[in-house]
Amino acid sequence: MLKYFLSYALFLGLSASAQILNCDTNWTLPMAPPVELSAGFGDLRPNHFHMGIDIRTAGKENLPIYAIADGYVSRLKVSSVGYGWVLYVDHPNGYTSVYAHCNRFAERIQKLYLDTSAVRFQNELDILLAPNQLTVQEGEQIAFSGNTGGSSGPHLHFELRDTKTEHALNPLLHGFKVSDSGQPVLSGIRLYAVDPNGFEVPTKSMVLAVSQKNLKTQLPQGFLREGDRIGMAIHVDDYFTKAGRTLGLFSAEVWTEMEGHFAFELDEIDFEDARYINAHHDYTYAQLSKKKFQKLFKTPNNPLTIYPYEGNGSFELSAMDSTHFAIMLRDVNGNESQYELWVTYPHPKMPAKTAYSAQSHWLPEGAYLYDTGLWQVQIDSFTFFEPVRKNMDLAAKRIASSKVQLARPVHLSYALKDSLAGAQYVLTMNGSPLSTRFEAGKLCAEAKTLGTFGLRKDETAPTLQPQANNKLDSLNNGAWTWILKDDFSGVAAYSCWQNGKWTAAYYDAKNQLLRTQFEVPFLPGTLIEIRVRDAAGNQRVVQSSTPLAPFK
Repeated sequence: MLKYFLSYALFLGLSASAQILNCDTNWTLPMAPPVELSAGFGDLRPNHFHMGIDIRTAGKENLPIYAIADGYVSRLKVSSVGYGWVLYVDHPNGYTSVYAHCNRFAERIQKLYLDTSAVRFQNELDILLAPNQLTVQEGEQIAFSGNTGGSSGPHLHFELRDTKTEHALNPLLHGFKVSDSGQPVLSGIRLYAVDPNGFEVPTKSMVLAVSQKNLKTQLPQGFLREGDRIGMAIHVDDYFTKAGRTLGLFSAEVWTEMEGHFAFELDEIDFEDARYINAHHDYTYAQLSKKKFQKLFKTPNNPLTIYPYEGNGSFELSAMDSTHFAIMLRDVNGNESQYELWVTYPHPKMPAKTAYSAQSHWLPEGAYLYDTGLWQVQIDSFTFFEPVRKNMDLAAKRIASSKVQLARPVHLSYALKDSLAGAQYVLTMNGSPLSTRFEAGKLCAEAKTLGTFGLRKDETAPTLQPQANNKLDSLNNGAWTWILKDDFSGVAAYSCWQNGKWTAAYYDAKNQLLRTQFEVPFLPGTLIEIRVRDAAGNQRVVQSSTPLAPFK
């Protein structure tokens, strides 16, 4: 297409160290070439895998974004967090493409969003569209790149999904390709004693530095008990250029001659299972070392579909014996590197002993309910990834600590009969507000972390600080900005009005900026009104009118 031909000279001039995205004839690139990646599919992020690929925009915003194929817009979402402004396009071949952190949509798509926003008097929307309600063609501009939502800098987050299952797919296995001449490099191995149920034995792990491809190590005496097996985790840098730039590892495989294979392969991930990244890598060790070791074994309840072989990945090592492991690392382009490891245990095994019991530990399959009369803590089954030692003091309103990772949120409630007073109270965890609701005489919330919980009253409305461009005069272009802050429970709603007419606005939560575009020129008698409300229901309304009047 013409717009791409015009950019081809730039493509030829790029350094060989750039990771350039190309595609086959089934797709068109989502941005004008050269398209350079900054992050890959399956990269390890806090509490989730990276579900797409990130495309560099050289620090710029408002660059054109194009539909990769014919289809129809199936969903529009605008949020102050997460994906920000995001667009979903369903394609006839069973794929859905996703374009996130946009600044705005292309004109006719933007009109649909603005019209819906005005009808609902709501800025942040999640709109589902009927098939063929809003069709797009391959190569058609559908949005402008930006830095909205939780983005840490201007870029396009691009995804491919299976339309039917909504699972995230690795785009580099479905028609998109990157230049990649490097090989994965193994830099560290962690070995674990694993009990018969597939859980790590407490304090029984060790790190092995990797300096060559043929490795040998000896486990210390007392490392293994009768019935324990060996599990392994790896720290890998997947280089795609000799200049030292890296991408997340695509797959790893381990095997022995006697016990077959185990592997992970980051080809497809269910969004419902995203938090199980904390079971896939050694979360506890990562907090101490800042290094993420990906496990080549799994717990019994791990639902991730990235493991192609049966079993849990643990291997037998007899007393006074050794085992030979082969480890194969692969990137998404098929570049491979192989390592060998001999593990010796020249000691007798310790007698078998139960590491975890229902009396001493919260077990993953267990469900628990604690009630003091005022406070209630409910823990659903499979909330924990692994057994967690019970450590709870309801009188002190404490349950374990924030270091414990959860697969599901814990339910908190506090009995408060006065519904009017309840509207201003917020449940907290470790001092931070939780999204709180009032149900059947109780304040209720869900917490994704453990620690010290509590109750706090919020009676202070958000604050609005106008910026210098907010002027009701003939020279102003109508673009107004406020610094919008809330002292505790968080901004829950915001709206802007001009002479009683709804005006679309957007709150950039990470920068605490509220922006809108008023109609100009400002005529005599113009009244501007801004309304903001926090999660506890505290509201602030500010007005300005012509002739220019100060904010109230």
